[in-house]
Amino acid sequence: MVPASAIARIRVGGDSRSAPAKPGKAYVRRRGPKPGRAPEPKRRSRTARILTSRWLAWGLAVVLVGGTLLFAREGFLQLTGDVADIERQLDTARVQVGSLNEQLLAAREDAALAQQRAAKLADRVAALREAKVRTVVKTEKVTKTVAKWVPNGKKVSVEITGFEGQIAIHDVQLTHAYGYTDLIGIAINESDQTIAYTQLGCTFLDADGRVVANQITNRENWAPGATWGFVCSAQTDATGGILRVDEMT
Repeated sequence: MVPASAIARIRVGGDSRSAPAKPGKAYVRRRGPKPGRAPEPKRRSRTARILTSRWLAWGLAVVLVGGTLLFAREGFLQLTGDVADIERQLDTARVQVGSLNEQLLAAREDAALAQQRAAKLADRVAALREAKVRTVVKTEKVTKTVAKWVPNGKKVSVEITGFEGQIAIHDVQLTHAYGYTDLIGIAINESDQTIAYTQLGCTFLDADGRVVANQITNRENWAPGATWGFVCSAQTDATGGILRVDEMT
């Protein structure tokens, strides 16, 4: 037992005060910092130490850098793929442009050949027209004009069945130029009216009499008594031909 007169030392806020102990109470000493000594710092919790540790900071930095590098790599790969696609498209466009240029050159050459062939055919038609011979016989009572036509060419057949008295066809010849075969001749409108539309059909034959090509030529608003120097062409090498009247309306 502690005497009733014992004094309990109590420390409050770092100050010492003496107070008489109550009867029946033991002497109690409350621990605190000694006078003149700084209080010990509070210890941080384990979670706080982990969150503020240097290793955690380095780990987060590594994760961020790795994620950034991965994202940059994916972007670079995608950019590389886009560049490859653009290069393929450019190569395709270059090939198409080259093909178009070749087609344009070929078309120009074909146009030049067609102009030359047209000029030659025009010269032949003019020559055929000049080759027509007309003899005029005069008597005291009658003046008569007789036309003499050049016979149709060999292996050339002319058919006007169903149109007799409406049309006459003369001087039909088979010619060749620039890879084409032409049936050329002269037709006359023997009707007494203007023919709105006339169509001639041409069949081209080889040496064995087989058909190698079919073409047509036509004329509109054909006046009565007018002549027509026609040309019917096919891109083939024929040795014979058939000329027929398909339509007169």
